[in-house]
Amino acid sequence: MVFVRDEWFWNLVWPDVERLGIDAVGAVGDAVWVGLHARQPAVACPSCGVTASRVHSTYMRRLADRPLGGRRVLLRLRSRRFFCDNGLRSRRTTAEQVLCLTTRYRRRTTALARLVQAIGLTVGGRAGARLAGYLPVQTSRDVILRELRRLPDPPSAQVTVLGIDEFAFRRGATYGTVLIDVETRRPIDLLPDRTADKVASWLADHPEIKVISRDRCSTFSQAAARVAPEAIQVADRWHLLHSLARAVERTAHQHRACLRKDAETGETDQSQEPSDPTTLAALIGPPEPSDPPDGQLPARVRQWHIDIHQLHERGWTISAIADRLGRDRKTVRHYLTTDLDQILASARERRPNGHIHRFKPYLQQRFRAGTAIPEPPRPISSPRRITTWIMRHPDTLTESQRDQIDRILYACPDLTTARDLAHEFSAITRERRGHDLTGWMTQALDNGPSPIQGFAAFLQNDWDAVVNGLTLPRSSGAAEGWSSLSRREPMS
Repeated sequence: MVFVRDEWFWNLVWPDVERLGIDAVGAVGDAVWVGLHARQPAVACPSCGVTASRVHSTYMRRLADRPLGGRRVLLRLRSRRFFCDNGLRSRRTTAEQVLCLTTRYRRRTTALARLVQAIGLTVGGRAGARLAGYLPVQTSRDVILRELRRLPDPPSAQVTVLGIDEFAFRRGATYGTVLIDVETRRPIDLLPDRTADKVASWLADHPEIKVISRDRCSTFSQAAARVAPEAIQVADRWHLLHSLARAVERTAHQHRACLRKDAETGETDQSQEPSDPTTLAALIGPPEPSDPPDGQLPARVRQWHIDIHQLHERGWTISAIADRLGRDRKTVRHYLTTDLDQILASARERRPNGHIHRFKPYLQQRFRAGTAIPEPPRPISSPRRITTWIMRHPDTLTESQRDQIDRILYACPDLTTARDLAHEFSAITRERRGHDLTGWMTQALDNGPSPIQGFAAFLQNDWDAVVNGLTLPRSSGAAEGWSSLSRREPMS
């Protein structure tokens, strides 16, 4: 232990801190500790501002400070608590704070807090905690994130290009709205919900906005049209392609007979027929119903379909129905725009096949007879997989995938038309040829399958924003990135 009688040490290491006395300096292991006491005669009450000079009591406060000589520095500050003589306040005492050294409820000095914040801003939470161990600064990911949250919001200039999207406070239950400055890709504000009134109120307070980039959500378009009619609305290109992919998938659902036809063409003839086909065929049990009345999944799908349509007929919006039933808005819209038979067919595809037991006697008999079992038919490709092959660029498909999609398109002319229209729309989107959208619309409405026609008709309801999205170099990608943080831990 080393006792220090003057202030040369403190003035050399911490020149911006005043009115402190050093009691002792010592070293324990890899840490240096410094005993201190405050020497200010009075303090200002943080509640009323009245100067307090009567000492109530003292207590020891332990603080971590910046490393010194490759060692951690720990401060043992003997602080005082003063009486607050203002009788109009409920606060009786107040603890003293040392300027440029301490703040309330913080166990590190102001200088160390700035260092931790700089680490967090540079490399983030987990990486910052690993880096701090080499400095050496004893901290953790949670401490770094907590220090970052103490930082004030940076001043933002006037926003002219706004990105808007929803995000989840609690996925499937509570949603809000995130507002992004597209030019700087920084968040501006978070709204507690995603209603048109709340968005319109925010837009009314920001008349400087010239461009609004959004998804196809009608809530945001209605709010923008109500209070910012002169702003240019831009529909996000990714959402347009996503809606087109859903239309292609509905087309594949509607033409499942063509998919079965393609699978049947892959069957091979048996190399040897059984000696008594009638006897062997009798071993096969009767087929089970494809949709048993007590099936849980079909019953649940039917009930959701009934509930959603009943609420919609009573005038409920899609957002209100989603909040009421605890479903995503996309799910609600899918149930409103898709036939029940198509939804049930999609649900049955995901149900595992447990009916092979009725063929077991037949297979055993063929095996005992030494007869080769015929090869199974080619599996039926799911509509979702077909949609993935269609929406991807042909050069990115493998040879096997190209062969499969060629066979499917050969068996189904409507899917071929949907593929051609999807490729043309993707080219317009990728090359931002919004002026060619009118010609594409004519082809889709005249020759496209019914789901593609529905997609084209849906574009007409938001025509200006769609054309702007396919022409201008704007998108809501920045807002999408920030809204995805609601499903991940922040800054880690």
